[in-house]
Amino acid sequence: MSGSRAKKQRRTQRERPARIVNADFVARSADAVLAVDLGDVEFRSRTDQVVVGLCRAAFTQSKVIAALAKADMLSAAAPNRRLVLEIALRLHWLQGLSAEDRHKAVDTMLAKDRQDTNRLLAYLRDAGHKADFDPTEMDAFELDDETKGSIHQQSTRLNAAVDSNEVKPWSIYSMWLGETQFSHASGNLAGKYAPTLDNLHMSSGVPEPMDPDLEAHRLLQLHIVMMTGYLLTDEGLPEEFAGRIAAAFFAV
Repeated sequence: MSGSRAKKQRRTQRERPARIVNADFVARSADAVLAVDLGDVEFRSRTDQVVVGLCRAAFTQSKVIAALAKADMLSAAAPNRRLVLEIALRLHWLQGLSAEDRHKAVDTMLAKDRQDTNRLLAYLRDAGHKADFDPTEMDAFELDDETKGSIHQQSTRLNAAVDSNEVKPWSIYSMWLGETQFSHASGNLAGKYAPTLDNLHMSSGVPEPMDPDLEAHRLLQLHIVMMTGYLLTDEGLPEEFAGRIAAAFFAV
């Protein structure tokens, strides 16, 4: 490649909007993390599984967010961004617990999921519909969950988990609150998509993205990777595995 052609390519790259540059990075890093092979890792605890699962879920959402950013539809990504923020808050909360409390917290989260599933099945049954799912095995699974107390509260209520941390994740939580109002069928959401002109005529629009250039999202990805590595190491997994996701992320 000639020097002038290379310079032209670099200039074109610099002229791209920050939203597109960062969206490309977010997508590449998501692909790298999701491509990490875990097939040789022996399953040790439900905590390991939950931590890795949350991390992978966050990076799957990152791919959707990046795609919407490239399509100039970032305002529609609020539910996806909210989920990534909530995953970061849950990992931050787990990081602040002792190993014993962490195991109880994970089991309490799973017990809550089981309860919600059974409620759904009961609702469908009462409505006269059959569900193609047998809960027998799920219900027989033994969990060391808490049914009351602080761990139960933190496991079932996000605000309790956030308030329990010595280091308050206030910036992540405030972003989560901001994205929440555009993740439900709220009046605020409706007003952003159908605003009024002069209090008389109807117009159209979209919400302003909280993180229009995905700069905060890139930092959030880093935060999730680091917390995942810490939690896996603290759970006693080999450093090579605990650092495998981080190595893939930083290689991008």
